[in-house]
Amino acid sequence: ETLTPLARPARSRVAAAVGTMGAFGRFAAAAAAAVLAAPAAEATALGALKVDNYTFDKVIAIPDHSFLVKFDESYAYGEKEDAFKTLASLAYGVPQFFVAEVPVQEYGDKDNADLASRFQVIKDDFPAYYLFNKANKDGLKYTGAVQADDIALWLRRNKVRMPSVGTIAELDELAKKFLKEGFADAHVSEAKALSEGAYSTDKKAAMYFKIMQKIKEKGESYIAAETARVSKLLEGNITPEKKAELGDKAKILAVFASKDEL
Repeated sequence: ETLTPLARPARSRVAAAVGTMGAFGRFAAAAAAAVLAAPAAEATALGALKVDNYTFDKVIAIPDHSFLVKFDESYAYGEKEDAFKTLASLAYGVPQFFVAEVPVQEYGDKDNADLASRFQVIKDDFPAYYLFNKANKDGLKYTGAVQADDIALWLRRNKVRMPSVGTIAELDELAKKFLKEGFADAHVSEAKALSEGAYSTDKKAAMYFKIMQKIKEKGESYIAAETARVSKLLEGNITPEKKAELGDKAKILAVFASKDEL
C-alpha cells in the first residue's frame, strides 16, 4: 500500500491508539486510517480527514478523540478555506484530535446533502463547523467568525489543546504555567533558555521572556495595558516590518491574557 507523505504519520497516530481500544474502537480507527490513506488530491486541505455519509459516524465514534468537522461546498476556496487549511495544519500535533471535512454537493448526485440536512446545515451556512467528542456527541456548533485564530480559541475553551495561530505552542503552555503558578522564576528562566536555544531563530520567542519579566516588575495588569498600547500603535502609520512585529506581540499578549482557557 502506498500512502502520501502526510498520510503516513497521520495514520501512525491512529495505529498508536488502536492498542488501547476494544474491538469497536479498532474497527472505527481502521475507518479513520482508510480515510487518511486517500490520495492527497482528493482532499481540500492537507492534514484533514475527508469523511462522507458512509464514514462519518464510524470516524467520530473513535473513543477518547475529538473532531472538528467542517461542512462546506465541494472544492471550497477563498479566505474561509484558507482558515480551514491553517486549522488543519495546526491540528496535526494535537493528541487525540482531528480536523475533518464533509464536502456537500448542491447538484448532480448531491453527495453528503443528507448528512448536511441531518445537522440542519444549509448552503448559506457554509462553512459550518461542529465539534464532536465525548462531551458533545451530537455536535457543538461554532457560531463565531470564520477565522483560524477565533476557531482555535473556541476549541481551547472547549478543552481541545489547539495551538494559538502565529505563536509558539511550547511557550504558550509555559506562559500559562507562569501566570497560574505565581510568576515563578523557574518559568522565566525556562523561557529565556528556549528563546536562546530551541527557538533562537524565531524572534517571537524572546517576546515571551520579555513579557514575563515585565509582568514580574509591574504585575498582571501589564498585559492589558501593553495590549492597549500595541493596538493603538498598530492603528498608526508604521512600516510593514514594525506592523508585523507588533502583530506578533499582540498575539503573544493574547496568550498571556487567556490563561484560563484550559
